[in-house]
Order: sequence, then C-alpha cells, then structure tokens
Amino acid sequence: MIDSIHTWVQTHRTEIIESVRRLVAINTENHAPYGNEQSGQMAVAGMLNVLGCEVDTYAIGSVPGLLEHPYYWAMRPGLDRDGHARHNVMGIRRGTGGGKSLMFSSHMDTMPVGPDAWSKDPFGSDSTEERLWGVGSYDMKAGLAASIMAVKALNDLGIELKGDVMVESVIDEEYGGCNGTLAARLKYNADLAIVPEPTNLIVCPAHHGGLMLRVTFFGKPGWGFSPDKPVDPVNALGRFIVVLNEWAAQRNATVPVPALYANNHSLPVLVNQVKAGEVNLPIFAARVPSNAWLTAWIETYPGEGPDAIIADLMAYYQQAQSRDAVLARFEPEYKPLRFLNGSGIDPQHAGVQTVANAVLQVRGSAVVQGAPFACDGHIFNLYSTTPMVLCGPIGGGPHAPDEYIDLDPFLDLVETFIRTAVAWCG
Repeated sequence: MIDSIHTWVQTHRTEIIESVRRLVAINTENHAPYGNEQSGQMAVAGMLNVLGCEVDTYAIGSVPGLLEHPYYWAMRPGLDRDGHARHNVMGIRRGTGGGKSLMFSSHMDTMPVGPDAWSKDPFGSDSTEERLWGVGSYDMKAGLAASIMAVKALNDLGIELKGDVMVESVIDEEYGGCNGTLAARLKYNADLAIVPEPTNLIVCPAHHGGLMLRVTFFGKPGWGFSPDKPVDPVNALGRFIVVLNEWAAQRNATVPVPALYANNHSLPVLVNQVKAGEVNLPIFAARVPSNAWLTAWIETYPGEGPDAIIADLMAYYQQAQSRDAVLARFEPEYKPLRFLNGSGIDPQHAGVQTVANAVLQVRGSAVVQGAPFACDGHIFNLYSTTPMVLCGPIGGGPHAPDEYIDLDPFLDLVETFIRTAVAWCG
C-alpha cells in the first residue's frame, strides 16, 4: 500500500499541480463587507462532489449558537461579519465504521493583492518545474488542494478506511476573522484536525496568538504663528515607534519561551498602519493635526493574554517619559482591536505523532515545533472537541507580492496527508 501511495502521487504530479492552479485562479480576496469567497467555495464543493463525498454548503449565519457564542466577533470597523452570502463547505468521505475521524480544515479567503507590484500574474498560477506563484497559493490554497487530492488518491487506490475523512473550506479567516471556523466547529468535529497553514512541512502542535493594538496620541490642532501654540502629536508618535521597538526587543529577551519554541523563539511586533492629518484638507494645508495613531500587531506565545501585554507596554512607555520631554506631555490611548489566543496540544498526542511519522516516512526526517504565527487553530483547541495540528506546504511570500509554493515538496505534503489518513483512520 505504501509503495502504491508514493507511485500514485508521482504519476499524478500534473493533476495535483492543476488542482492548486484551479483554486489560485479564482479571486477570493477578503474584501469588506461580505468577502469574496463564494466562487471558490462553489468550486471546492464541486470537486468534493465529483469525489463522491457527502457535501454540505452552508451559510455560517445559519449555524445555531454562532451569533450567541462568546467568541463570535459581531463587528469590526469597516467589516460586517453577519454571514451574509458567505458559505462554508464540508465534504465527508465516509468510512466503514469503527475508526477515528480525520479532518482537513483550510480557509478559502486570501489577503488582497494590494497596491504593490507583482512580477507574476497574482491569479495566473504561473509556474516552472520547481515553483508556482499566485495570491493565496502558500496561504493556503495549496494546503486545501492537497487535502482534496488525498481523498482522490484514496478513491483511486481503492483504500477503504474505517474512519471518516473530512475536508472543509471555511470563510473569513484573514484579518483575524475566525467566525467561519467557529461556525464550522459548532456544526462538525473530528478526532483530529490538520490545518494546512504554511508551516514548511514542519509539524506544529502549537501556534502563536496575537494582539492588534491601536495607540493614539492626542494633540492640539493649529498653526505655528497662533498665540495658542499647537501641540503636535505626530512628533510624539514618531518617538513612540522607537520606544515600541525597544520594548519589543526587551520583550523577546525576557518572556519565558515554551519548550516547543526553543529553536524558533521570536515574537514579532509589527507596525502596520500609521495615520495623522485630515485627509479631506488640501495637501499643502499648514496645520498640526489633532491626533496621530498607529496600529501594531503584537505576537504572543500560548497562554499570554492581552491585558498583561498592554500593561507591560504602558509601564515601559512611562519609563521612556521620564527621559523624554516630548513624551512626558502625552498620555496615549491604548485600544485593543482584536486578540487571537495562542494555543496548542501535547506534542506527544497520538495525532501529532501520526502526522510526524508520516512526514518522516515521506521525507526521511521530521521536525515538531511551535508555529511562529497566529491563525484560527485556537478555535479547535479552545472552543471545540477537536484537537488540531498544523502542517502545510513549503513556499514563501505569504501576504506579499509573488507568493509561491515549491512543487516537489508539495507532492510530499500530498503523500503525507494520504499516509496520515491511512494510519489515523484505520
């Protein structure tokens, strides 16, 4: 059986790559207010139907208990998350009974292409023998395609499993959404889930969390010659960015490192938005703005909470005020916009070991460590009965121009998924 699985993957290389190409070619950028996943979800439903799966395509807002769930994100500025015209897809390949179930869970939405230039067509699935480019290829349409092709391999090889194999595609994961994943866990669960986020074929029983924090400095608008001198918040914000970077360095040096992160201990703090000045004024309007703000993404280890992080940053800022006369005049507002929990399961969990053994068999070695990014995995571990492990393709450029996957290792991922299904489901 093992030889036949490897042979199937190698002889179906073109078909496997075409499955990724088909999904990447569909524009599923996550745009406000209702996303853009529908065409991609219908394509996935069609692919699963052809494979003989039981297919359920459902609006997330129709799931009982979703809107009342304490973790449901009812509103985010500029993004309506009421489930309107946004559907999850679940396909189930039924087992013969008596085995454990395995779920592959991917998100269909991608980050927008953005204003920065691509050297490749973001929806063209341009490829060479070694690489395929496209928005969402790495994060995470290749992982979704791999799970679909694993089901096709089981069918083609006539492998009957005792447990069910489930393939789902959820909506609205980017921007820290997670309502699609939450709805899915209220409706479907399994004995183990594999989330094929881009881990570079590293098996990850844990993942980071993250805090999106807005920090606002309030000044006094006006012009320099006025008897009432303006108070410039922009200068203070610029100095605060220096303080934020210093605090991030201290945080990385002092926060206890969990064992799963011993070899990749890093907690990025990224400034992703900066705003000052009234956009409706002429560009040459000589006026100090009334406020200036930034948003920062602060990554966390499992177990960290937002309140302690904000308190630590505030204390560090107060120290900076004592040595900076400009900052001493400002008490900024700290507003958390979104917090995603980090989470994890025991690396000795049978599911983790099963996935790691499959990678070992395919590639000759396997690495088990924490994933250095936040994702929707905490929905599984904290709000459902389904334990979750991350394992996904090798590539680069997530959320950036010229995103890509490497193709030979992608075949290894498909083979890993097939072997895992056989070993786990029985």
